[in-house]
Amino acid sequence: MFFAMNEMKELMLNFIDFEKNVKNHSNVRQRYYYHLRMLNEYLIFEKWANVQVEDVELTDILDFLNKYKLHKIQHWPTSWKYPSINAVYNMIVSIRMFFRYCNIIWKHLRFNREQIPICKMEDVKREPMKKEDYEILYKAPILYNDLDRQDIILRDRLIFQIPRETGLRRAELTRLKFEHFHSPNRQFQIEVKWWRYESVFFSERLQKKVFEYEDVIRKKYRWYEDMEYLFFYMSQKQVDKWRQMSPKVLWLIVWNYVKKLKKDWLIPENKKLCLHQERHSFAMRCVYSWLSQQATTQLMRHKDP
Repeated sequence: MFFAMNEMKELMLNFIDFEKNVKNHSNVRQRYYYHLRMLNEYLIFEKWANVQVEDVELTDILDFLNKYKLHKIQHWPTSWKYPSINAVYNMIVSIRMFFRYCNIIWKHLRFNREQIPICKMEDVKREPMKKEDYEILYKAPILYNDLDRQDIILRDRLIFQIPRETGLRRAELTRLKFEHFHSPNRQFQIEVKWWRYESVFFSERLQKKVFEYEDVIRKKYRWYEDMEYLFFYMSQKQVDKWRQMSPKVLWLIVWNYVKKLKKDWLIPENKKLCLHQERHSFAMRCVYSWLSQQATTQLMRHKDP
């Protein structure tokens, strides 16, 4: 159904612009649009009217979420599946954030957004990645790429190594620049969640790996001088060239390696590996190194202690 022109749509588009321009949440803009579009289409279908945000009731939201859980969505061009727990969680967060925005602009709602129940995300992201799993992933770029593509091999290895040694999130990885690793005291400032800038510390070993990757890029690509980000599209297409990688592309790189390793029986079929587990591996290493809770929180760049 077409995303009908009504007050709800205008509010949703204003909310997305607010998240992008005021709160600088450009990386979730597409997700918000997808989720709120589904909600708007559902309300139009159920009420058969020009939906006003003041007319929406809590039961409408709960009915929508129940039907969303039982509705298959397109995962890949040829596969459909039910939403995961994380997908449902993200949908609820998008809806709650939208109605929070409605409160900010003084819209009178019939319910409190806190009444929308929020589910827990899957625990797989909270588990640290085991050393043996990390070693297999670290070897994967050599196993599944030609040896003459040292640029891709070194890049993908850094994608695995940097979060394990620094605790950076996936979105923060995309903001890394070559100049960050030229710091003489091996630390730099980077933008993290909630529009804050925090310090990141790195080892001499990691610095050497980045320099090795930088040398390969410098020799292979003539336009290296114009490229400042560590992770960018190595495409021959003029449209993609020089572009900074998105967090979703980093996720796809890791996902493709995990899929190939499972296909070759190098890791179990039911094994769940993701890049965020590297961040928790970094936290576990801090704990095992007898760092205090305050020091670990600071190194993990958490907002709350």
